[in-house]
Amino acid sequence: MDLSEWLKEDAATARYYAARLAQHGDDVRSVDWGSVQSQVQRFEVLARVGDLSNATVLDVGCGLGDLYAWLSQRGIQMRYTGVDITPQMIDACRRRFPAVDFEVANLLEAKLERRDYVFASGIFYLRQTHPLDYMRAMLARLFALCDKAVAFNSLSAWSPQREPGEFYADPAAVLDICHALTPWVVLRHDYHPRDFTVYLYRNRVVG
Repeated sequence: MDLSEWLKEDAATARYYAARLAQHGDDVRSVDWGSVQSQVQRFEVLARVGDLSNATVLDVGCGLGDLYAWLSQRGIQMRYTGVDITPQMIDACRRRFPAVDFEVANLLEAKLERRDYVFASGIFYLRQTHPLDYMRAMLARLFALCDKAVAFNSLSAWSPQREPGEFYADPAAVLDICHALTPWVVLRHDYHPRDFTVYLYRNRVVG
């Protein structure tokens, strides 16, 4: 796969989110979630990947920094970094949370420090150019950046309903990709009919 094609799609995605942000401002609609409730539901599942207290956290595709806000509201002390391919989103994050580290970065090109936990929420659903190959490349990069675990989500090919223009990944195919990276994998397909979450662990989880 030619990396330039994915980067071209990334540029289009960044323009799409910049337009939504200009239209909706600091609102869940800017990051294309149907509701605050559905966004929080996914955050709750992602956060169960492990003990985030005093951990270092990388949030890939951080949008408006809502995951940081949600974790902080629950009293979780962490060293958080959010990255996004949309500069306008990062500008908005810096206005909302001036003391927090936010960066414009594309994982396919950027060199970032490893963190305990790496999160990616909603970064795959608009992919159209060889989306499963893109997911494979991104998951390898996400896992390379974690010391403890990765948690990510995707729309599911097992969904009873689909919207045009969205990528629905086959959970079984995604598990094969993940298992090539680590034997310690958990699939969560129990919280939403159109969505699944996967945890990839660096080491076996005990207890």
